[in-house]
Amino acid sequence: MLETQPAEAKATIRIHGQEIENFEVPIDILVRVLAGLQQIVYLLATVIEKRSVGQRFRVPMEMQQLYSLRVGVPQLGSFAIPIVLKPEIDSQTSIFSGYTELMLNLERFFSSLNSFDFNQAQDIFPDSKLRNRALRETRKFLPKADESWQFGFSRSNRDRELRLTSKVIDCIDNWLTQDIPEDAVMTVTGELIRIDFDKRLVVLRYPPTHQEIECIYLEELEDSMIENRRQMIQVTGQFTLDADGHPTKLTDVTRIELVDLSPINIREVSGNDKKLRLKMPLFLIPEMDEETRQLLVVEEPQIGLHVFAYTRDELIYEINEQILMMWDEYVNISVDELALDARQLREALLEKIEEVENAPAEN
Repeated sequence: MLETQPAEAKATIRIHGQEIENFEVPIDILVRVLAGLQQIVYLLATVIEKRSVGQRFRVPMEMQQLYSLRVGVPQLGSFAIPIVLKPEIDSQTSIFSGYTELMLNLERFFSSLNSFDFNQAQDIFPDSKLRNRALRETRKFLPKADESWQFGFSRSNRDRELRLTSKVIDCIDNWLTQDIPEDAVMTVTGELIRIDFDKRLVVLRYPPTHQEIECIYLEELEDSMIENRRQMIQVTGQFTLDADGHPTKLTDVTRIELVDLSPINIREVSGNDKKLRLKMPLFLIPEMDEETRQLLVVEEPQIGLHVFAYTRDELIYEINEQILMMWDEYVNISVDELALDARQLREALLEKIEEVENAPAEN
């Protein structure tokens, strides 16, 4: 006997961490998470229904009716939102009963990211176009390197909650560039000049040489292309160098992003089996280096911090590493071994930072 209504599938998403205060969450984080989650559900539905995918992924109206997520009233505790997959009441679409399978695959996909299991992700998304799109959608909503929150996901009637942090972004980036030799991957910053959608070509002006560089992007990037000209962008892909070591072309471009110079908010630093907490959040404003316009630079003279890197994520990683290094070299050492200027730096670090118990990470 055929079911007259598809079975519902329920889960809970949860935002943990210091971004959550008084059971409130910044609206931009909530919008990012819900929008990204919906896109991944559409991609999983495309796999289940064995639909073909063209150059640009578009969700047909009937799929939107069948697979639109609904959210319930947020719950107390860490900011928790129930979500459900079920048909619209007046839907005239064909009968479907695969919501449970889809929600299970969503859990499995997040689990593959948490455990860095590419084979499992490949089983869920056999089509590389869909898989890469799902990875990019996930990358967009996960916590950024300087955001101190975690994304939790659990299916109904499951005690286990998966927690994804900003560290998962490194896994995603590795998977997206795994077919390119590591020493051939480069991030170039320049002014966006034009986009040719027919040729899948982005052209930017490279500040060190003032020359235009052609960047051939992968077709699955097209839905998230940046169209505002004369803005500074960063392009990551396989590079070709000239005789002077400057890039002349990028191919197999896997990421195109606006340069993000928004303030970096450092509240905690973890690593080397220790956790350091800033007594007052450290706000750092990145700038482009004046000579090449390729490096992001931050400085905090009071604690001797001077860090540079090619991308924002790399910059935040280097900030954390330098703070940990300075803590070991100036604080976790006998003061008698330090010169006068080193003692002054030690006092500055102790004034702003404290070491706290490092609880084991939850999976």
